[in-house]
Amino acid sequence: MKKRWKKLICLIIGGTMILSMFGCGGGKSEGESADTQADSGKKVIKFFHRFPDEPYNSFIEEKIAEYEENHPDIDIEIMSAQNDPYKEKIKVLVGSEDCPDIFFSFPGEFSERFIREGLVMDMTPYFEADSEWKDSLLESQMAQYTTSDGMIYGIPFRLDAKIWFYNKDIFQECGISELPETWDEFLDVCETIKSKGYTPIAYGNVDKWPASLLIGALNLTTVSNEVREKDYVPQTAEFTDSGYVEAMEYYQELIPYFTEGAQGTTWDIARNSFSQGKAAMFYPEVVEIPYILEENPDINMGMFSFPLIQGNGDSTILPGSPEGFLVSSKTEYPDECMEFLKWFLGPEVGAEMAKEVNWFNASKEAVNGIEDPMLKDAYNVIAEAKSMSPWFDNVLYSTVKEEYYTQLSNLTNGDVTPQEAMEKIQKVVKESKSLLGEESSSE
Repeated sequence: MKKRWKKLICLIIGGTMILSMFGCGGGKSEGESADTQADSGKKVIKFFHRFPDEPYNSFIEEKIAEYEENHPDIDIEIMSAQNDPYKEKIKVLVGSEDCPDIFFSFPGEFSERFIREGLVMDMTPYFEADSEWKDSLLESQMAQYTTSDGMIYGIPFRLDAKIWFYNKDIFQECGISELPETWDEFLDVCETIKSKGYTPIAYGNVDKWPASLLIGALNLTTVSNEVREKDYVPQTAEFTDSGYVEAMEYYQELIPYFTEGAQGTTWDIARNSFSQGKAAMFYPEVVEIPYILEENPDINMGMFSFPLIQGNGDSTILPGSPEGFLVSSKTEYPDECMEFLKWFLGPEVGAEMAKEVNWFNASKEAVNGIEDPMLKDAYNVIAEAKSMSPWFDNVLYSTVKEEYYTQLSNLTNGDVTPQEAMEKIQKVVKESKSLLGEESSSE
């Protein structure tokens, strides 16, 4: 079993105690003293990820053990946490003395707030020194880990996007012979499915982020690229365009077709209702394909693109984002960290990951390890996308994100109108500007 960081750090933030299992100066195996490890002469690299479930965690640990075997001077200590706890822990750890050398982070504002504080290493010189490596990665995915001024700050670990899945058997039973291409056709399909006694759309919003990703996809069709790109930068955000209200109005049209009690339903339960044939459609991330197949290996499902809406946006943009790893600016071993990531996030491991756990990285050769036709289709959707838009909640400033969560939840409950919801969000957007100013002045 891999070594863990053993020291408990108790941090009081806003009256809440956060426990983190991280230690200073290296960790230790069961029965191994810290002094013994410190005297080993090895370079200790702390590695923190958010994939503790199986088989993903075991795959990561096995590949790291393989790397250590081939690099006896390197000792990589692993720590993991589930998604939501991870997000809270990493915010604290990145700025502390216990910062991991390599850590998972979403692109966009989630990472760029660390960049503003000088906590993330600039990887650009490493890519400039190895053009072959840079060219081996999908440009559309690397672009999301590149700042507007050209700083490369991360490398994708797995690719992801959202696309509609449907149960072919339910569609056939309901007499639906053609996939919906327009929004009106999509609503007609929903109504037909509902009339046959099925839930049209598997949906669970108890954690609030699902609504933000759906509204983010709708924003792509109702708000122009120029306006949206400006608003997705916290320093220039306004969110006053009427397209944001329009997106919420489209979202409202879907509410009658969601899972009953969606506000009290987890995403996992909603996904299971789709995989078990109780709901006809689902709007998941493609990385959920393995979960769906695990829940029901015999499911007969297909995919279709987001229904076309005639708006001011761009329907060719694919909503989705890679998920990857960053290197701390505080690391003692920048070259060693980058050498490891070049291998761990490269074509060899990528092909193995695709074959063993049905995820694929940004290597153009990762598809060589994919055998499942659904996964191949999903990979091609991402690889062939002209452009992608990062997850909506990851581009928002923290207070704006929380207000969006709240107002979309209220909208789903029928407690506010789209116009009222956006007015409240706009107020928080204005307030966030002063917070950003305070951040800048304190740097």
